[in-house]
Amino acid sequence: MGIFNRRRSRARDEPRAGSLMPRFARSADWRANSSEAICSAAARMARTLASAPLHLYKAEEIQHKDPLERLVRYSPAPGWNGHTFVLDMEFTRNAVGRAYALITRDDLQTATSMHYIDPARVETLRAQETGDVWHRVLLDDGKTGYIPDADMLNLWFLGTTGAVTPTSILKGSLDYDSQIKEFSLKALDGVHDVILLNVPGANMSREKRVDLVNDILAGYKASGKAALVLDSGVTATRLSASPVDPKVLDVEKVTKNRVSGVYGMSAHLLGDGESTRASSEEEIQAFLTLTMVPAMAQWEAELDRKLLYWEKFADGYHFGFETDALSRANTGVLAEKYMKAIRGGWMTPNEVRKREKLPPDTNGGKLLLSRDLVPLEIPVQSPELLLQGGRGKTNGSGMDA
Repeated sequence: MGIFNRRRSRARDEPRAGSLMPRFARSADWRANSSEAICSAAARMARTLASAPLHLYKAEEIQHKDPLERLVRYSPAPGWNGHTFVLDMEFTRNAVGRAYALITRDDLQTATSMHYIDPARVETLRAQETGDVWHRVLLDDGKTGYIPDADMLNLWFLGTTGAVTPTSILKGSLDYDSQIKEFSLKALDGVHDVILLNVPGANMSREKRVDLVNDILAGYKASGKAALVLDSGVTATRLSASPVDPKVLDVEKVTKNRVSGVYGMSAHLLGDGESTRASSEEEIQAFLTLTMVPAMAQWEAELDRKLLYWEKFADGYHFGFETDALSRANTGVLAEKYMKAIRGGWMTPNEVRKREKLPPDTNGGKLLLSRDLVPLEIPVQSPELLLQGGRGKTNGSGMDA
């Protein structure tokens, strides 16, 4: 039964004879190969999302020792790590419109693995009597299996019916783009360079003209079409036709704009012209806000519902993507942000050092207030110290104001 068999073999176990089979191309691969614009958009979203580490949190703390943290971050299933699993699932969701992964559990009903399933093998059904959702899966042996929705990680491009997919929305545009490109390729067969020969003398016989042209063409071909051998008085002019129809470029531009609109990103990210944003930071922020945040919200909600019990979720546990690396600005903007955060009292120096992958400082764990950078507890507990202009005293002890 393959992935339906919950026994996990040891890494040193050798496969039995005849049990190995090659990995075949999936529906996502076929769909992406059919349109470079869809492949570009789906790949950009998948790579971006997979670059943001996925963690299990309790409040704002990563739960490094929880088995579910190991599941999503280290190894969701044999053959996948945390990065490749998110990459494959997100690419499939955006290319096909649906993405599935079977969740296997131990005797305590705790998730132990998540196995990718090609959406071409899955059909989602609803029980008429109870309204429960089931997934009918075509197995490798040709038989079918039924999986309850609680044991299937289920991600959609839009809606939960699977009827709205990128290719269904863009079918007309992609078909027209394909027809125009096919017509353009056929037209290339009729595009040739023409050499116009100017031969002095109007009384040359037909035979002599034929002999002259044949001699010139023979020399032209012998030189690898790099040089013309001309007799005295004969001149040559090259007439060229462009193999690229400007209308083809216009159609490609329209296609990229429509694809970018469906995926909620700027056409500039698909290679269409220049960005309309004032800076690269604005471009990145718009992409994260309009495109990636909705994708992250769907992932997090689905993981919370399928991997966590309500009691654990209500206790503050939740899955989330670490987005700091994605939203990093350039050095100047980032330095200004950190400076304002420290001087404004809403980040400690150690919090900044942690984001920059630096070890904590023994004196960097307190929030500071600008005047000029005193511990926040002073204006809260002893505000009179801030009103003294020189070296003041409070209860007999001196302190710089």
